[in-house]
Amino acid sequence: MSLIQTPEQLADAIRNDPQRVAECLHRINRFGGQAVGCSVLQHSLAVYDRLAGWPANVRLWALLHDCHEILTGDVVRPYADEWLTYQQREIDYQLRKDLGITLIRDDAIAVRAADMDAGNYEFAQVTAGRRSYHHEMPVPDWVDSVRALLSEVAK
Repeated sequence: MSLIQTPEQLADAIRNDPQRVAECLHRINRFGGQAVGCSVLQHSLAVYDRLAGWPANVRLWALLHDCHEILTGDVVRPYADEWLTYQQREIDYQLRKDLGITLIRDDAIAVRAADMDAGNYEFAQVTAGRRSYHHEMPVPDWVDSVRALLSEVAK
């Protein structure tokens, strides 16, 4: 198996092997790897859950919004410099383009707000020495949701 090294390869993996992508996201712990039991995959599902009732494109982006971390890793916010942030935005743009995900400004704002809300909750839990999530293996949930939403967005 070759490594996913480009946004195009990542988009292809999301479409054709979402299990692999989910497993990658589940191995990346939040806060630069410091938050054991709080993976990027669990975070993505939490963002997705906060957007119940929103259109498929918004919910799909909620699940995929941190997929760039497969390429860049999870960097603690104070150390994410301008170059890294630019690269992550470019990866996100390419993913949305390749997967046919269109977002209006309000959609992007909603995903960002849900992302910040989930992150603040996780930070509070982790700094208090508590687990953020009790669902240990959310890979099947993420995979099933991505597959369903990709189909819906393609219509």
